[in-house]
Amino acid sequence: MLLAARGTSERSIECVTRLPAVVAAFNGEVTRLTGKKPSGAIKARSVAQKPSSTVLGRTIGLDEPLLLSDALVRYLYAPGELEGGRRRATDPMWSLTTHTVRNVVLRGGQPALYYLNSAPARGFVREELLIVPDGTELPPDQVLMRARPQRRLLDRYCVYSI
Repeated sequence: MLLAARGTSERSIECVTRLPAVVAAFNGEVTRLTGKKPSGAIKARSVAQKPSSTVLGRTIGLDEPLLLSDALVRYLYAPGELEGGRRRATDPMWSLTTHTVRNVVLRGGQPALYYLNSAPARGFVREELLIVPDGTELPPDQVLMRARPQRRLLDRYCVYSI
């Protein structure tokens, strides 16, 4: 709640009265991502957008080179994919195992979708894959999987205060 002056209980309605003018101003400006005004883009059936890469000179989307089928990759976990439930800061972001590309699907006007061997059946775009360089030695399976079951036991017997 916005107050008119400090210590008074009267509401300030200035932001509510100015909101339509601010929204109209935003809808009248051309955006960098689509190159169109939002008011025109809402009426269009589909809108193509430019890549939103934050790394200068990095090609993403349609212009990126395709991965080879023998490339080792790790994929980005979807929220709750590893064990389910809420994600914690100690949870890994990338898959614990490496995979190779099984299939690449190319459709006009869309980035390439990669399907991996022995991984979830969903498709991945290039930004969701981490290429593992040749000669990289991953930790043994006992190290990678050790912390996960122990935490489940702790969750069962511990009470956390928030």
